[in-house]
Amino acid sequence: MKKAGKNRTNGRVELLAPNQRRWVRVTSSLLPGWTAERAERLLVRPPRARGRAAEVLDAWGEREDVELNGHAMALWHFGEAAGPRAVLVHGWGGYGGQFSTWIKPLLDAGLAVTVFDMPGHGESAGRAGRVDEFMTAISTVLTHVPNPVALAAHSMGGAASMQVLREHHELERVVVVAAPASLAHHMADLSRRVGLSPAAHENLVDRMESAHKPVAELDALSGLPLGRTRALFVHDRDDAEVSFALLARFGDLWPGSELMATEGYGHYKVLGAPEVVSRAVGFLAGA
Repeated sequence: MKKAGKNRTNGRVELLAPNQRRWVRVTSSLLPGWTAERAERLLVRPPRARGRAAEVLDAWGEREDVELNGHAMALWHFGEAAGPRAVLVHGWGGYGGQFSTWIKPLLDAGLAVTVFDMPGHGESAGRAGRVDEFMTAISTVLTHVPNPVALAAHSMGGAASMQVLREHHELERVVVVAAPASLAHHMADLSRRVGLSPAAHENLVDRMESAHKPVAELDALSGLPLGRTRALFVHDRDDAEVSFALLARFGDLWPGSELMATEGYGHYKVLGAPEVVSRAVGFLAGA
């Protein structure tokens, strides 16, 4: 078994070291507003992971930089430009290259492919740490590329994509992997992980909502293209980042959708699990 990275425990990314969490527990009780402000800074500035993904994507695909809010967002295109296209969306702290194992199977299935790095992630400049910032980036890509008919998204990218579907009804099929089915539940879990007091958590929610919409409104997911778009939701039982227990909520919100439960992959490796890639590609291609 591989050793966990220094910032991961049982597959979970540790946002703070133990001594930092103890400090947060004390300050969030005494100064909830001040601590919530600093917690927001942590959550809206995800770590930038690069690796050598850009080198691989540059060698294999067509690189394009699209301007968003005055900054360059990196996209890579594969396949026939005019063909039906799948757009692949990574999560918070991720990068487009995490979908590298999906690209060839999608091309073989007859779909062109676009992957991209969110602002502030991978090779893209700018910043995207909140759900609304993710939504803006996803909508920009879907509007920019030709003939998008399918979308696959991971984690927070999946949560944001669910919101974007209200406006982009041209998508015929979507696959959402390891996404929080309730942002309220997920934010409460994040607050517990960093040691925020209840008062500081409420302050953090207020700060996030003031920048966009009430969490309850986002969680309602009204206006989904239920009759037009087919959906597949995938989650691993051993996910330490996002609760597997809420997978069924996606099925309740989207009657007729398909649910896929895996085991042993956790939050990140599930994206490259052979059975997930196979089923997702077949689903997106209409098999």
